[in-house]
Amino acid sequence: MSKLVIFLPDVGEVVYELTEAKVSVGRTDDNAIHINDPSVSVHHAEFVLMGGGYVLRDLGSTNGIRVNGKPANDAKLCPGDRVRFGSVEGVFEPDAKASPPPLPPREDALPVPAGQSQRPSDFGNSSPFARKAAKTDTVKTAALAAGGLALFVCLVAIVLALSLKMPVF
Repeated sequence: MSKLVIFLPDVGEVVYELTEAKVSVGRTDDNAIHINDPSVSVHHAEFVLMGGGYVLRDLGSTNGIRVNGKPANDAKLCPGDRVRFGSVEGVFEPDAKASPPPLPPREDALPVPAGQSQRPSDFGNSSPFARKAAKTDTVKTAALAAGGLALFVCLVAIVLALSLKMPVF
């Protein structure tokens, strides 16, 4: 069951359980949550159950409502939200039963040794970056081949020149 914890200067902490679809907050006794403080209007605000959670609505109060320090007319409340009616502060605590749904049942997976495992047929690249396509530049390849051939011819010429006997004058 959801609750509102209010901090009153003279009394201290007071806990109100939100048990109805609409819970009124105000200074008079006809409100479900009665806050006897001059900054709180006669009918200040109301909690309205909507979609499994509570919405806090201002009922045209003089000093307004604030949720987490920000003025609001309607506010969907979340766990731990700080609410303020005039100068009186409180904390909204949701229903303990409203916990997240349980996890689905676990499926047992049989371990496969790494040497026996295979890449799935639909496996793509796990990298978020696209692979660069290999580009072949024929001009660079031809220039490199010509340079290599020229170097080879020079080496052969040097070897032949050194191996021939030159006449001495």
